[in-house]
Amino acid sequence: MVRMIDTIEGCVQGYWNGNIVGWAWNPRQPGMRLVLEVLVDDTVRAFGTANRTQGDPAVSGRGDEGYGFSIPLPLDAGQLARVRVANSLFMLPGEARGPARAAAPTVEGYVEHSRGLVVEGWCWDQAAPDRPLRVKAIVDGAVVAWAMADEFRGDLLDAGFGNGRHVFRIHVPPELADGRERPVTIEAEGDVALKGSPVRVMALPHGPRSVLHSMMRALPLESSQRIMAQVGVIDRYIQQVEARHPCSIPWHDYEFWRMCFGGFAGGDDLPPTALPAHRIIGGGTLSTLPGQTDQPEILVFIDSFAQLLPGALHRALRLFAETGADILYADAEVETLEGIRPWFRPDWNYDLFLSQDYTCGIFLVRSGLLAGKPPALTIPDAKVSAIEDAKPDRIVHVPETLSRLKGVDQCADAWVAAIQNHLHRRGFPATVQAAAGNGARRRVRWPVPHSHPLVSLIIPTRDRLDLLRTCIDSIRGRTTYPNYEIIVIDNQSRDAETVAYLRRESATGSIRVVSYDSYFNFSDMNNMAAGVARGAVLGFVNNDVELITPGWLEEVVGILGRPEVGAVGAKLLYRNQMLQHGGIVIGVDGLAENAFQHTHRNDDGYFGRTSVAGNYSAVTAACLFCRTETFHRVGGFDSANLPVAYNDVDLCLRIRESGKLIVWTPHVELYHDESVSRGRDVPPDRQARALREEMHMRARWRHAMLRDPHYSPNLNLDKRPFTGLALPPRHVWGESMLRR
Repeated sequence: MVRMIDTIEGCVQGYWNGNIVGWAWNPRQPGMRLVLEVLVDDTVRAFGTANRTQGDPAVSGRGDEGYGFSIPLPLDAGQLARVRVANSLFMLPGEARGPARAAAPTVEGYVEHSRGLVVEGWCWDQAAPDRPLRVKAIVDGAVVAWAMADEFRGDLLDAGFGNGRHVFRIHVPPELADGRERPVTIEAEGDVALKGSPVRVMALPHGPRSVLHSMMRALPLESSQRIMAQVGVIDRYIQQVEARHPCSIPWHDYEFWRMCFGGFAGGDDLPPTALPAHRIIGGGTLSTLPGQTDQPEILVFIDSFAQLLPGALHRALRLFAETGADILYADAEVETLEGIRPWFRPDWNYDLFLSQDYTCGIFLVRSGLLAGKPPALTIPDAKVSAIEDAKPDRIVHVPETLSRLKGVDQCADAWVAAIQNHLHRRGFPATVQAAAGNGARRRVRWPVPHSHPLVSLIIPTRDRLDLLRTCIDSIRGRTTYPNYEIIVIDNQSRDAETVAYLRRESATGSIRVVSYDSYFNFSDMNNMAAGVARGAVLGFVNNDVELITPGWLEEVVGILGRPEVGAVGAKLLYRNQMLQHGGIVIGVDGLAENAFQHTHRNDDGYFGRTSVAGNYSAVTAACLFCRTETFHRVGGFDSANLPVAYNDVDLCLRIRESGKLIVWTPHVELYHDESVSRGRDVPPDRQARALREEMHMRARWRHAMLRDPHYSPNLNLDKRPFTGLALPPRHVWGESMLRR
């Protein structure tokens, strides 16, 4: 008997490489894999099953996403095929049609490189230059992954490729990370194989160092000890290679990733006497908080919306004792509408803590930190009180998911009050506000000194009056801070209109002009201007930015009023409202990269990071502020080794090395037309200079590049930070924290 099925979802997506491709599932029975029939001229010609995981965006969020199909069937030119659910009358929408007669191709593109399991490139359709194309990866004749070529890249726009949104990143399934080298064919719509395809892909889930360690474990003890020194050299070399060529997998492969790396020895069967004395305190109020006379060694705070994962308590207590921590917190899994998502957190990040409780889940405190203080009434009170007396290097972050969060923090008012009281105890009459639309996040408005210290805004330029005038006019027209000066560094301007403008504005006293009559050296130019600046605060501002936020200097001066802060960076936007800069992550591709590029201005980013202030290892000098005293004390920009690139990263790392914090704030916004005034580093002389600067950074900051404390070792370091999972993670779950 033939059945009619009215709950099936899916479609036939087309005919590629001799296969009929699409997806199908039954939402009422997500565990069932549908059997399909392919009909040509009303005759069943082939069968297949919708059981493939292809990374297809169309299937995202549906069950376990394993509902794709790729059914081989030769079709003549123009021949039509349709797909029906077996033993039913239900036809999937869409059709597959045999390839048309050869015509002049309008689709072109290039596979630029592959790294680990990621293949990158671009493609576009000349006949529809602004339409993003779908791209597929084919291994052994089967489609294994899909992606949209819709990411923006400025050089494509400059070269006339439509709107420039034609870049793709396609992830090969992690199941293929088995050490075998495989050819991967990349095709765009219409079965167009892109130039540079096929590429060869090979990866190991635990990385190449795991092979070396396995070989060592297989050797007899005497042999392994004899070659230990040589193995150490090889191990360090492989570590450096891995740092320069990191590998990652996308978020939707988290379950696979967790299964491979996310285990630890829980020790649930250990007797309580084997663990340090502790007391578990749950819920939002602390009616059970022990008094000063009966406090155990460790207080374990568990949020009311958190559930501990198996073995988590034992793991946390053991690490607390092992590390001698004052405070310990861990990562968490979060239940979302799209499924389980990992919240991988940074090491201690004071400004992020003020902005949101990124330590929620399980939080361990040495009880002595609360001794002699008024009783805390809520978990926010207890946490804030504890961090006031904890040593920063004894606030331990465990980069492992020990809890699962269900729901949201309902203590928004308590957190605002706790942070407000904390800042007042520190002597800052700051105001704290819950973020609009999300009470779990906060904004701190730091007080501006009554003296309104002078801010020196330093702007390098060469010609390009259109950019410079827009920059200066936006500063003059929108800035509400009363005490600032503008210093323009003129690097050999020749355009008559630009020269006249600088003379006229200088004569009126509205700007100061410093001539720099030499080759472009961003570092030296800014150092020269900083030497003549009168301000207590220096603001390095590119000439290709336009101010958006009127109260920008109030925000910056307030943050720099804190003695522990060394530099402040801003939220920079492209004209299309996408982020260009949301802080800098160290170690990306072995160097550094802006965080959250091409995230929309109104998006929250990774667990709110683009909507709240936080500490980063560096910020861009396109808009960077620091105290004049701090700048000169660390030696300013490195003009000898870093004349153009990475000088801002190097400066920030030296400021951090001096013990100061780098703060990125989303509450200062500017548009940034990146590199418009100079162009990109394409000519051979610029490429050689850029290579020298990269080599210097790798040598000078080799150890810093291996671990950014403000970025989780579980997150990707290839291309764009916060976009995937590191393969393998840079922390070994379940091991001693003393080995880090």
